[in-house]
Amino acid sequence: MRKQILGQPARNVMVHGAAISIGVKPGESECRALVDELLQAGYLQRYPSPSLTAHGLYRLTDSGISAADEATLVEARGRARLTDEREQ
Repeated sequence: MRKQILGQPARNVMVHGAAISIGVKPGESECRALVDELLQAGYLQRYPSPSLTAHGLYRLTDSGISAADEATLVEARGRARLTDEREQ
């Protein structure tokens, strides 16, 4: 979802596309559970229009952006470490 807002003035994200990108079927219980976790953790907010939220539109919060950026950084460091180990 972090990629969805790069270069965009708003923080609106579509959870359906994000779910598909990680191999989760939108609308199924696993997807709903993951969205609920992100809401409870404060990484997502419901969109002000309930009908749009019902169609999968949410807002990414500052905490969500920070968490996504941190996860990307950790992942990049892990890849760099693996590359260094392979080169030695």
